[in-house]
Amino acid sequence: MKNSAWWQMSLAIAAVTLRDREKRRRFVTRFLFFIVAYFTFGLWVLSPWLEQGLGRMFFYWGGLVLMLLFLILLALYDALAVIGEERRKLDESRPKVDEEISRE
Repeated sequence: MKNSAWWQMSLAIAAVTLRDREKRRRFVTRFLFFIVAYFTFGLWVLSPWLEQGLGRMFFYWGGLVLMLLFLILLALYDALAVIGEERRKLDESRPKVDEEISRE
């Protein structure tokens, strides 16, 4: 029962974050900074540990690649959402066909 409530709450938070342009962009920016911090941490702090084995290196770079792919998907979603939002705004500002006919 607890897992179900947690899952529902996570979905609700994700839906709110993805619907609002400002929150969505703030999340993307924070995630980008997290990726840069992860990369920097790996280069300077984890470097001796990563050099000890090829598996460790693949694990580190694999995680970085997965995060970058997720960031690309978020950016693509943001671009498509903005296009949709702007189209809706344009449609709302245009006079409808019925209104044009009634004016004539």
